[in-house]
Amino acid sequence: MQSDYDLSMRRRCIASIGAVVAFAAVSLVLPATAFAATAHFRYSHGEPLNDLRVTPGVTFHVGVATICRSGYATSVRDVPESEKNQVYAEYGITHHTTDQYEIDHLISLELGGSNAIGNLWPELNDHPKGYLNSKDILENRLHDLVCDGKVGLASAQKAIATNWVSTYRQYLGAWPKVNPAQVTTTTTVATTPPSGAVTITSIIGSIAPGGHESLTVHSSKSGDICTLAVTLPSGRLSTARGLGRTTANASGVATWTWLIGSTTGAGTARVSVSCSAGTVAGSFTIT
Repeated sequence: MQSDYDLSMRRRCIASIGAVVAFAAVSLVLPATAFAATAHFRYSHGEPLNDLRVTPGVTFHVGVATICRSGYATSVRDVPESEKNQVYAEYGITHHTTDQYEIDHLISLELGGSNAIGNLWPELNDHPKGYLNSKDILENRLHDLVCDGKVGLASAQKAIATNWVSTYRQYLGAWPKVNPAQVTTTTTVATTPPSGAVTITSIIGSIAPGGHESLTVHSSKSGDICTLAVTLPSGRLSTARGLGRTTANASGVATWTWLIGSTTGAGTARVSVSCSAGTVAGSFTIT
């Protein structure tokens, strides 16, 4: 027969075990992102990719017949602003310009991708002027191939989640070319300036780190005040000396020259010039 002491000690052990179990249960309900490390972009051919630790790609349990039904992707799209903000935080993006990124479904909805945060990442816009990003073009192509029975759905999902840049080159080859007519944009003030008020007249299209880039624009306004901003392939705004504000000459010509840092990553860099007569955007390649 157990003594009072033995019974007391047994009750204490049971209570301690219960406390540990309770703590474990509480810990399990914490969101997984509470423990996630800050994500870092990978790169392929100079283009930023998702961090597979944080964004491995998540899918709905749907088949080919479902995703190939007209209107399917629109019917399931549901990403609240709070979730988008969480994605930016995971990737350490605290500031970004308008249209610099879009919160993208890594495995697109049209390929059965989910709205879960494990399928969302901040995609750097390489075509932010109203036409499709390179990845969008790939998604459409893979959707067509899957629906035509030429590529398996699981294979398409794995390929785009693992390295969408290599997958693009596999199925589409060279990157899409920008239509120069789509590069120029205007200011958003009440009185919109006429089309072509500010144009890029020269830019070095391809340059290696350590070299000097040069950009010239023409404004329809003599002596116009213009400001140049450069977004590097990493998505970071360049702080190189020589950028920023300058004054166009009497003919409306403004020129900037600046150094490309020796450690700057390869890829497409974007330029944006804002003058009182209007704005214009373009790009160049860092090799």
